[in-house]
Amino acid sequence: MKRIGEEWAALELESADFVVEALAKELSPQWITQALREAARAGRRRRLLPDDFTLWFTVLLGLFRRVSYANLLEKLDGSWWTDVHWSPHKPPTTSAVTRARDRLGAKPVRHLWQRSSGEWVHSSPGLVFHGRRVKALDGSTFKTPDTLENDKRFGRPGASRGRAAYPQMRAVLLVDIGARLIEAERHAPYHTGELQLARELLREMAADCLMLLDRHFLAYDLLWDMHAHGADFLVRVPDNIKPRLLRRLGPGDAIVEVKIPHHYRRERPDMPRTWVLRMISYRPAGGKQTIRLFTTLTDQSITRDELAALYHERWEEETVIDEIKTHLCGCQTVNQAVVFRSRTPLRVEQEWYGILLAYNAVRKLMSSASSAVKLCPCRLSFTAAVERLREATYEMMRLPTRRLPARYARLLRQIGRATVPERPGRKNPRAVKIKMSKFPLKRGRRAA
Repeated sequence: MKRIGEEWAALELESADFVVEALAKELSPQWITQALREAARAGRRRRLLPDDFTLWFTVLLGLFRRVSYANLLEKLDGSWWTDVHWSPHKPPTTSAVTRARDRLGAKPVRHLWQRSSGEWVHSSPGLVFHGRRVKALDGSTFKTPDTLENDKRFGRPGASRGRAAYPQMRAVLLVDIGARLIEAERHAPYHTGELQLARELLREMAADCLMLLDRHFLAYDLLWDMHAHGADFLVRVPDNIKPRLLRRLGPGDAIVEVKIPHHYRRERPDMPRTWVLRMISYRPAGGKQTIRLFTTLTDQSITRDELAALYHERWEEETVIDEIKTHLCGCQTVNQAVVFRSRTPLRVEQEWYGILLAYNAVRKLMSSASSAVKLCPCRLSFTAAVERLREATYEMMRLPTRRLPARYARLLRQIGRATVPERPGRKNPRAVKIKMSKFPLKRGRRAA
C-alpha cells in the first residue's frame, strides 16, 4: 500500500496537469502527454481549459453519458486542479467547453485510444483455443443528433414512412472475446458496408488469432486475406451455399470443397477456383435450425463439439455492443435512441473515441477486480462497475494523495462483489416488445 501511495504522490509531483485519479492506474497520464505530442498539441499555451484537461473531459463524457456539460463541470469543481486553475465558485461555461473540444480535435483522442487498447489487450488474459487467442468481428450503427452537418457527413437509412429520424454512423469492432475489450475499430458514414470496414481491419489482427464471424462476413476475399495474414477463422455459412463433400470426418464434420464465385477471381486473380475447408454442422439444444460453420482448423484433434461450443462465444461481441448502447449510453427506449450528443461530425468522432476509451477502462477495471476474487471478468456486472467508477471518479478528485490507494482498492472490491449468475446456453431471439408507432413523423431541423 505504501508503494502505491508513492506512485500516486509521484504522479502529482511530476505534472500539474489534470488527472482523473480513479482512472489514472489504467489510463496512464503519460499516455495523455504522448497522445497530445503525437497530434502536435503539446506545448500550447495554458488556457482555462487546456488540451490535457479537454482530453480527460472527453473520456469523462464517455463515462457520464447522460450528464450535461454544466453538470459534469460541477462534478469536477472542487478538485485540487480546479481550485488552482479556475476562478472561485465559477466553472467554465458550456460554450467554452465546446470551443475547447473544437481546438483539441479528434486526433489526440484517437492516438490515446489506439495506445491504450493495444496495451490493455496485451496485458489482459484472453480466451485461448488450442493456442490461438479468440477474437470476434461485428458491426453496428450509432445514431447521431439530427443536424445538417451530421446528415451531410454520415447520411441516414431509408424508411418506409418518409426519411429516417437520425443520421447514423456505421462502425465495425474487433473484440477480444476473453477480456471483452475492443481492440480496434473502423467507422464511416451509414452507407459504407461492414465488409469494407472489416477489410480495413485486417492489418489490426494478430497473425495467430482465431476469428469468430457471423454469416454476413462470409466474403471469400476477406477470409482469404485473413488466412493469408496468418489468422484462422470460424464463420457461419448461409443456407444458399452448397459445398462439395470431399471426406467425412464424423457426424456433422467433413472436409468440403467450396467454389469461389467468378467475380471474386476477376478482381483478385491470386485467388483459386476452389477452396478446401472444414465444415461443421450441428443443431443447438432446443433449436430447430441446423447451423453450419466453415473453418480453416482442419486438425482432427479439435473436435466438432469443441468448435460448435466455441462459435457461441461470438455472443460476447454482441454483448459488448449492447453494453455500449444500452448500459453505458442509456439507449433503452426509442425516446433515448441517440448515442452521441455532438452536433458536428468532428465532435462526433472525438466523442466516439471517448466512448471507446471509457468502455475499455471499465472493462480493464473489471479485469483487475476479477483477479482479486478469482472469477472470470464476464461474471462481474458491467452496470455495477460503471456506477461504482462514476462514484469513485467524483470522490477521488477530492481526496488527499495518501487516501487514494485505499479508495482505489475499495473500488476494486466493490466491483468484485457485484457478480452476475452464469448463463449457459442463453438465447436472445430477434423480437421486439413494442412495435413501431403510428403517430405522424416529427420533422427535425432539416426540411423534408
